[in-house]
Amino acid sequence: MINPFFHTPGRRFITVAVLAAVVAFGWYAVQPVHPRCAIGSGALMSAGTSAEEMEAAARQAYEDAVADGACGPAHARFRDWIG
Repeated sequence: MINPFFHTPGRRFITVAVLAAVVAFGWYAVQPVHPRCAIGSGALMSAGTSAEEMEAAARQAYEDAVADGACGPAHARFRDWIG
């Protein structure tokens, strides 16, 4: 009699766990990363500035630095791993 691979609960759990780990690793590998560079927002912000406004200012400063050639564009994380 042929014993199916998923017959035992232990094999089923290991298979699902490995599949989940591969999917999580793949998701992590394709997340965008930004190369290190020194940028400034060019404007002072008050202490009452919201986190969304500060994030928007930082994003705009990064986009300006990319446009000026001071920083490289964002790329997938796995590009750093393969060279």
